[in-house]
Amino acid sequence: MKHISMVDYGDGSSLEEKVNEWILSNEENLLEIIDIEYDQHGNMYIATITYLERE
Repeated sequence: MKHISMVDYGDGSSLEEKVNEWILSNEENLLEIIDIEYDQHGNMYIATITYLERE
């Protein structure tokens, strides 16, 4: 199981787009996306993707 995190500042409006772009650009290496968690700390927005990679 692997994880990747992405950060956005301000209103966090582009974070979901960044996550979707990462998934599309890496879909040939992804076996399964386990979870996507979004979190906010003040004006910092964090997305953590948990996934399984193809061998």
